[in-house]
Amino acid sequence: MKDKILLSIYLSFLVLVSLVHSYEWLLGILFLLCLTVFLLPLKKREKIKILKRSFFSVFFFSVLVSVPYTIVGLFIGDNRFDYFLMINTRTLDLTLLTFVFLEVMNPFKALDFSKNLSLLLVITSSYALVYNKALKDFKDAFKSRSAGSRIRGEDFKHYLTRLVVYFFDKSKETSEDIYMAMKSRGFYYD
Repeated sequence: MKDKILLSIYLSFLVLVSLVHSYEWLLGILFLLCLTVFLLPLKKREKIKILKRSFFSVFFFSVLVSVPYTIVGLFIGDNRFDYFLMINTRTLDLTLLTFVFLEVMNPFKALDFSKNLSLLLVITSSYALVYNKALKDFKDAFKSRSAGSRIRGEDFKHYLTRLVVYFFDKSKETSEDIYMAMKSRGFYYD
């Protein structure tokens, strides 16, 4: 029951943070979330891990999405700096909020009211573990092949290309397998 209540609170906070359009308010929410992380009954290393994961996730989002959008705005004479602050602060708030709630709530217990949601969560988490292991295997293989020598740009480019192709093919194959399995169990709409 505790996990269902926490899920309700989490979803309410997600909607609330998504409706805020002032980066000043979002910075205040970020401060409260950081304070919450430090008040959680976790080890110091786990608290720092939550913060690092949140900040790195938003950093990559910012580099790929909001920085190019802001730069394009500068070229056309549109000041998008307020938007840049708002979207990155909101993304950091939502990411940190998600990591905090995943730390204090068990999503499997929170979603056990719905057979379909529970099944979806189990399938998703099992494939996430499989993909995580495959990524670790790729990293280990690359390290073992390049041990003792300097990594050339061409080798790293080939490694990344092969990694992307592998995960694309694997996800396509997995989605087809899941679709057929779900269809055979009656979970389809044609």
